[in-house]
Amino acid sequence: MHTASHRPHPGPQTPEAFDRFAAELDAVKARAKAQVGEADATYIKRLLWAIRGCESAGRLLLVGGPWWPTWWLGTLLLGLAKCLENMEFGHNVMHGQYEWMNDPRFEGKRHEGDSPVTKEDWRSYHNHMHHHYTNVHEVDRDFGYGMVRLSSDTPWEPRHLTQLPYVILVGLLFEWAIAVHNLEVERLRTDRAATLERIRVLWPRTRAKMGHQFRKDYVWWPLLAGALGGLGAMAVTQDAQQAGHWAWDTALAVLAGNGVANLIRNVWTFVVIFCGHFTDGVYLFDAKSVATESRGQWYLRQILGSSNLRGGAMFHLMTGNLSHQIEHHLFPDLPARRYAQVAPEVRAICQRHGVPYNTGSLWAQFFTVARRIARHSLPGGQRLLTLLPTTTPATPSEATAARPH
Repeated sequence: MHTASHRPHPGPQTPEAFDRFAAELDAVKARAKAQVGEADATYIKRLLWAIRGCESAGRLLLVGGPWWPTWWLGTLLLGLAKCLENMEFGHNVMHGQYEWMNDPRFEGKRHEGDSPVTKEDWRSYHNHMHHHYTNVHEVDRDFGYGMVRLSSDTPWEPRHLTQLPYVILVGLLFEWAIAVHNLEVERLRTDRAATLERIRVLWPRTRAKMGHQFRKDYVWWPLLAGALGGLGAMAVTQDAQQAGHWAWDTALAVLAGNGVANLIRNVWTFVVIFCGHFTDGVYLFDAKSVATESRGQWYLRQILGSSNLRGGAMFHLMTGNLSHQIEHHLFPDLPARRYAQVAPEVRAICQRHGVPYNTGSLWAQFFTVARRIARHSLPGGQRLLTLLPTTTPATPSEATAARPH
């Protein structure tokens, strides 16, 4: 039961009610899983080719140099490819949604995304820690990313006064912020020795991936484009000086195009992810009660810790279907294109069991996120911490087995 210092949780309150709640959601997942097959395989293959096509077209247009509208069109196509690769392809493939195809292109453990994040770090802090321990206080570091105060459950410190401009900077550089997330650098203040040892172990792998990404976007592609542009100009004009100018302009155009395309991907990803986790109506959970949670309580925690976004088919595609964040947290290994199909059933189950189903437009949800961040940069704020009902004590292995995978 909850105490006076914790928010009461909505929804099922007894073990029997939680069992019924879990059984209904299990049935939704089973029906959706039974339909997964050739249509999903065709979809993900076509998506991969579409991403490659957009990226190739964008890079070719950027080689044309810094002239309107070629440069902007190339930049937008490259940004589109990066958004799709990051959200609808890479994120979902790395969740194992297409492992059943037995195709190495769609195996989560092999996929290296177009970002500075290593596949090993992603599986550690996202697939495991975030999805198993969604919104568990001081366990799920994705709640506030270790640096942002989002509720009064986190003691206020003067450094929180700067968290609004800090979050804006994170949004602009989101891929790099996520790349260093697993290093837990914010814990240098409280556990310096252990954190330094963690950084010593993990940094070489992180540095290598970050270096690869930086060189790819900001060294090799611009140099290659500059060389091709210079050779093309030389073949046409037979003027070495003019060819040199053309090579330089082309390299700068590609450098800038890659930077803007990454900026588009960073800001879009940041907005979608923050709107899926930090809106009004989210709950934070006490780690002690979660240690013995049942399957039904795990499902409830995923729903109360997530927020959806309303929109059309193209909007859902561009978000990687993370506009269905609730369904993604419930069924992370179900192909994301199926979330729109199961969402009405999930919402109906929530309604029957008295569980709020948090959804809204992108701008409405983002407004509440910005308001939360700004409000909690100051002392006080809203208490989010929730205590789930006590269940029969479980061993760690039994508690883990109760959580859907």
